Amino acid sequence: MTKICSLCGKGRFKVGRRIKTRSKYNPTHTYFQKPNLQWFTLKNGKRIKICTKCRKKLIKEGL
Repeated sequence: MTKICSLCGKGRFKVGRRIKTRSKYNPTHTYFQKPNLQWFTLKNGKRIKICTKCRKKLIKEGL
């Protein structure tokens, strides 16, 4: 199962948390943030995985 939106192509991206310390040792934690993908059923009965932003757009347009 892919972690990419079918409409906009939004996928995971790498982020890092910067810890401000007074010493030279500055441990950072990097991880991947993933989009909030949900199943959405189109009018023709086809189910696709899309992000919530695209889902709101489609509901607003009436699709």
